[in-house]
Amino acid sequence: MKFTIDRSSFLKPLGHIYSVVERRNTIPILSNVLIESDASKVSFTATDMDMDIVETVGCIVSSQGKLTVSAHTLYDIVRKLPDGSEIQIELIDLNVEVSAGKSRFILPTLPVDDYPIMTEIEKGNEFSLEAVDLANLIDNTKFAISSEETRYYLNGIYLHVPDIKSDKLRAVATDGHRLAQAEVPIPKGAENMPGVILPRKAVGEVRKLIDSTDGLVTIIISKTKAKFIFPTSILTTKLIDGSFPDYQRVVPKENLNKLLVSNSHFSKAIDRVSTVSMEKSRAVKLSLSNNVLLLQVNSHDLGNASEELDVNYTSDPIDIGFNARYLLDISGQIQGKDIELSLSDSASPALITDPDQEGVIFVLMPMRV
Repeated sequence: MKFTIDRSSFLKPLGHIYSVVERRNTIPILSNVLIESDASKVSFTATDMDMDIVETVGCIVSSQGKLTVSAHTLYDIVRKLPDGSEIQIELIDLNVEVSAGKSRFILPTLPVDDYPIMTEIEKGNEFSLEAVDLANLIDNTKFAISSEETRYYLNGIYLHVPDIKSDKLRAVATDGHRLAQAEVPIPKGAENMPGVILPRKAVGEVRKLIDSTDGLVTIIISKTKAKFIFPTSILTTKLIDGSFPDYQRVVPKENLNKLLVSNSHFSKAIDRVSTVSMEKSRAVKLSLSNNVLLLQVNSHDLGNASEELDVNYTSDPIDIGFNARYLLDISGQIQGKDIELSLSDSASPALITDPDQEGVIFVLMPMRV
């Protein structure tokens, strides 16, 4: 096998491959990328046995073939070569030669036949989503994915159709302290799809692929796998085998105390007062009455802080505490000018929405302060 490719065309697929491959593997072949060439293009395949990604790029192919080589070593070499370099890859006996200009590297290979390929996705629901809609589903929910491995069924985004009569495709994530939900109009073909949990790592890789994609992304959902088809990339992932909890029970339905405030002023004020909060709890107290919001943080070790904001609030006075970092995470997802908090009492979860963004809601559990 022998092909020539320019550095920028090479680096882009390798960047995606690099993040799928685990640096430390008990199975050596899983540290490698499978490179295959045909008459005019080269494909790169990486897998961690739970997910695989195939990237295809056009180049000058002198001779066709296959090889596997360390993904991280190859990425590091290409990354460090000068911009504009023409890189030549050639298989010589059991080694691969990587050369560009006066630079030359000889890397060992492992047998192509040893490279594991995930079984093909079984027949499932196939539909297409605009890349921007898929990005919105992910961006508005991924921050709330749980990292607690014992509750593995929360380690991803729950993608589903809420009910038979629904005309929305909904994404939900929660870590037990906060919940994020986003919706898009249901695409044709997704009406009867099963509710599935997309793993955190796959969600992150799909989001990276969206950044270099315009137009439609084709998605195939089966009971055990999901496939995302981009113009030059295909990502297939196993799904989390578990039941997502009945999250709709924790979404407040009758929080009548409404607070409307400039999102920019709100987030900056929280960031300022939380400077003196302890890292573990980061609790900030919100005191509301007569169009005034008082933010307070009390720390035995670092001191106290408070700040007043003019807001739109005419309901009964209320004091409630939240994790400052969680509030800032949610504030960061608000696309409009204002943020709205719907409250019940100091012990009940808050419903947080963006008045300018339909279908996006956040639920945040309070803290004792």
